[in-house]
Amino acid sequence: ILLQDDACHSLQVARFEDDDHIGDGDRWVTVRPVPGSLTINTGDMAMICSNGRFRAPLHRVLTDPTKKRYSAPFFYNPGYNELISPFACCCSQENDDGGLKEDIANESVVNENNNNHDLQSLKYHPCLWGYFRALRFAGDLTDLGVEIQTSHFKVGQESSHIEKQRRFMEVVDFEEPFNVEKYRHILES
Repeated sequence: ILLQDDACHSLQVARFEDDDHIGDGDRWVTVRPVPGSLTINTGDMAMICSNGRFRAPLHRVLTDPTKKRYSAPFFYNPGYNELISPFACCCSQENDDGGLKEDIANESVVNENNNNHDLQSLKYHPCLWGYFRALRFAGDLTDLGVEIQTSHFKVGQESSHIEKQRRFMEVVDFEEPFNVEKYRHILES
């Protein structure tokens, strides 16, 4: 949640069909503040929970040496051992007019969290927040040769991360401080 300064427009978001692609300069759009309102930047897990309805935008902040800008980020994340999957209410098919169809019982599937989802509309495999965050952390501090993205958990796309996540879940102890080297053999690409 961002309360933007009306005099400082530095937040930009990318307009891409797929947020995993780095774009060129003409694809970046400055987020102009609306007086009296908040800007909401949804994250990766909200993208998965909403089954892609809320995007986790690729974003950046530009600096202007002539203006002061203060930032105090706060990140609200799930527990490391939480398996994040699309909410059932976000997995209904849409009618041609944009309204939601009722889920069809004979086309539903039960995922690891025992939620019924429409097979044709489930867009993401469950994602362990601790695994996802471990790879982001490792990518920030080491060179494992991988940059984890929500697209690695999309249904219908091949990804080694589903199997790596399973192996990681078997050995990780979230009660210990995280050590990249201890899990490098699983996390590396």
